[in-house]
Amino acid sequence: MKKTSVKSKPRIGIFDFTDCEGCQVKLVSLRERLLAILNRVELVNWRLGQDRQEWENFDIAIIEGTPITQDEISLLKYLRENSKFLVALGACAAIAGIPGIVNKEDREKLYKKIYNENYKPQGIDALPLSAYVAVDFCIHGCPVDEEEIVRVVEDLLAAKKPSYHDYSVCFECKQAGNPCRLLNGKPCLGPITQGGCGAVCLNAGSPCYGCFSLREEANIKGLRKILNSITDEKEIKRYFTMFLHRVTSNQ
Repeated sequence: MKKTSVKSKPRIGIFDFTDCEGCQVKLVSLRERLLAILNRVELVNWRLGQDRQEWENFDIAIIEGTPITQDEISLLKYLRENSKFLVALGACAAIAGIPGIVNKEDREKLYKKIYNENYKPQGIDALPLSAYVAVDFCIHGCPVDEEEIVRVVEDLLAAKKPSYHDYSVCFECKQAGNPCRLLNGKPCLGPITQGGCGAVCLNAGSPCYGCFSLREEANIKGLRKILNSITDEKEIKRYFTMFLHRVTSNQ
């Protein structure tokens, strides 16, 4: 009688570099849904969730945070070499996020001001994972959206490459019945930001700062023209500096 081979479960590792670990907290907050996913995979490395630590042959590596030391950069490159599919989890990993706001020159000044002239920092300028390795997909957000995590992981487990949303945050904002901030003379980056967050900030009365990164074919110049009629350049820069400082620097 011919034996049928048992298909092995996908091997997954979850890692983090410099970050607040808020996106991994979002993973934990999936609760029963996380357990259902874990029953379908072999979780071989996750510092926050278990003691098991294997370091090779990953089908999927999920990485939170931005690498700001040479050791973190070396580990990132190693994980890339040992992973079939690498996912950036959250704004810090995908677009440098909050750590990327401070550039190298200002960082050195702050080190001296906060510590002293003799302090020798290990950290370097914060960059997204894609500055060092090829990233197969980014789960955007600060923190990430729980439904986005499930959507992307389900696609990967079905051997389907995830796709980005082809609409802006404005679509979700309008669905929620929120008044348009721009039409009311208030700054917002919703028109150029990729959807998928459910307009959570706008639902709470806050503007969109672009943590889901740019949507495809984003009309940055058009939005800047509108923003110039609403506020001054200093305020516009403050909005773009929060998350889109890396992806709009040459636009």
